[in-house]
Amino acid sequence: MSSSGRLGGVCESEMSRLAEENTPKKQHYVPQYYLRRFSDDGDSLWVYNHRAGKTYKSRSEDVCERNYHYEMEARCQRSWHGRHFLPGKIEKKLSQIEAEQSALLRKIDVQIDAGRIHEKERRALLWLVGHLIARHPAMLADYEPDYDAMYNDPEVRWGCEVLAQAGMADEIEVLAQGANQMVLALWRCKGSPTYFAKNDLERLRCCFIRPQGEARFITSSLPPHFNSTLQKDGKYHIDDLTLPLSSALAVRYSNDGPTKCEIIEASDDSVIEINAGYFVSEPPCEQIVSGRKSDLDQAQAFAQRYRINAAMARIRSCR
Repeated sequence: MSSSGRLGGVCESEMSRLAEENTPKKQHYVPQYYLRRFSDDGDSLWVYNHRAGKTYKSRSEDVCERNYHYEMEARCQRSWHGRHFLPGKIEKKLSQIEAEQSALLRKIDVQIDAGRIHEKERRALLWLVGHLIARHPAMLADYEPDYDAMYNDPEVRWGCEVLAQAGMADEIEVLAQGANQMVLALWRCKGSPTYFAKNDLERLRCCFIRPQGEARFITSSLPPHFNSTLQKDGKYHIDDLTLPLSSALAVRYSNDGPTKCEIIEASDDSVIEINAGYFVSEPPCEQIVSGRKSDLDQAQAFAQRYRINAAMARIRSCR
């Protein structure tokens, strides 16, 4: 750094603004407000870790998260800019989105109790479901970076200019590689992953499901479980989808559901069968989450019986 406090024509204040580290380490790809809706005490959850094959109790803040997941990590660890560029930018935008989503689900809870879902909330829920799909790491990786959306963001464009003036044009690619996350944060923008998922769901019929008995819904690190097919446009589109909204409420989208947005009471067996979808999904869910261990165990047992029956059916078909 020169005595004038400038590097390559860039002043110190600009560089510190680009690189100030002010973001939490743990960043959730499944929002905490959503996870807490499955907890009996508002915090603790039972977690089945598919990779380890273990079930354990955890706090919601320790589930479905990765360290600095939404940060753009610099290639060169130079002293002035630290580890990340524009740290906390995406996390801050996501926290604003999550506050809106949490308020929406509280409204839906009230409307469910009253027996009628309003059209405004039903349509807003499409965005929420699409967003939960789009922000998952495995889903986000499938989308091509949207460079136009990235450069339309004033702070990102400014960051690229600062790096170029500082003689660090090679680091601009770090911001370019963060373009998918930028589009994710701008979740209602046309062309975003959320936008595509929302359009798919809009074509399907919608109903809400409540447990009739004692069984409760569970969820996972990819909250919706769904089926999709490759269509003429060369892209996979959603055919049907089920998303638990809490331990006592789920939403389902399908081609053959009710013609109107209805509230359906489901038996314990039906709830357990829905829950088992997380154990038989491909690719397997990283973490499966429940407020009660009994619901987790019942879903796992049902999934095991399903696998055995499917294997026996394949054997019989080969005879």
